[in-house]
Amino acid sequence: EHKEGKIIPIDFMKEYASDLRKMIIDGLSDGGDDKPLKGLKIAVDAGNGVGGFYAYDVLEPLGADISGSQFLEPDGYFPNHTPNPENEEAIKSISIATLKAKADLGIIFDTDVDRAACVDMSGEEINRNRLVALASTIALKGNEGGTIVTDSVTSDGLKKFIEEKLKGKHHRFKRGYKNVIDEAVKLNSEGINAPLAIETSGHAAFRENYFLDDGAYLITKIIILMSELKKEGKSLLSVISGLEEPVEAKEIRIP
Repeated sequence: EHKEGKIIPIDFMKEYASDLRKMIIDGLSDGGDDKPLKGLKIAVDAGNGVGGFYAYDVLEPLGADISGSQFLEPDGYFPNHTPNPENEEAIKSISIATLKAKADLGIIFDTDVDRAACVDMSGEEINRNRLVALASTIALKGNEGGTIVTDSVTSDGLKKFIEEKLKGKHHRFKRGYKNVIDEAVKLNSEGINAPLAIETSGHAAFRENYFLDDGAYLITKIIILMSELKKEGKSLLSVISGLEEPVEAKEIRIP
């Protein structure tokens, strides 16, 4: 017997943006305020990749002022800068835009939004080791003594920060975000509490989000933290103030 099936069209981007908005509403107002970002100015740089939706569909409907944003229109020729949160020119670009707009936060995504970084209101970049430190702070809330899995190129200062300041464990593993994620999944299956897998490049995957490397999810967690800190008169950088910076950090890619 042949039964006819039915096709139900679903706009997944709409669902996804709605989930991210709900996260912020629940995180900041216990679901009571539908505009919890009112009074906040957030500049988004999508680098002409596909991240522009985050400004229009997540932040703006929650009351944030996104007027300082740039390069939100997708353009495969990437006319403005490389869509890469690690790239010096790209980070400089969002840093300048954040200062110019007098924004509370600047956000930069890579082309397909699985990586992200941010700059605070003073234009100071939070990427690479700083981003790992910030994401670790978020992930270890409620996961005291948990293990953060990172790739191998993180700094010794970061290891000290995770283990001494956050009282977590730092588990370095081989490069490649898939390797880092697989290792975190393996550790959890062995009964080790590993709530975050993150690569220095900005690929961050939270266990609570099915270990998907999702830049918008990471940024959403950061926005919730930033808003809470702002109420206390503190900045994002204050959370990672104990992080010792490497004297020099260079990445050389051999063709």
